[in-house]
Amino acid sequence: MEDSIFQLFIVGVLWGSTNPFLKAATNKVKRNKTFNIISEIVDHVTNWQYLIPFIINQCGSLLFYFTLKYSDISLAVPITNGVSLVSTSIVGTLIGEEKPKFSKFINNLNYKIV
Repeated sequence: MEDSIFQLFIVGVLWGSTNPFLKAATNKVKRNKTFNIISEIVDHVTNWQYLIPFIINQCGSLLFYFTLKYSDISLAVPITNGVSLVSTSIVGTLIGEEKPKFSKFINNLNYKIV
């Protein structure tokens, strides 16, 4: 059980730390309305600033999938989502995104509880 909690923590860090990089790389993609889906796929696959965080994020997803075999899902989801939220906030602030406001956290918690 202790190993699975550590693995879930790692998953949350992998997911959360890649979110700001994926957001930043996605904002740089030029939108083409004619071939929107095809152009976005090509842009993402050829953009290393998107591709590397995406691969790391997917490694976190694989670890999450295999960790679910040994852990209770009622603990796995809140642990990974909580760690991911904190990791996203920290990494996003470190790379220069707008600092998260406390009221947004409260609203987010309110939404998830209700």
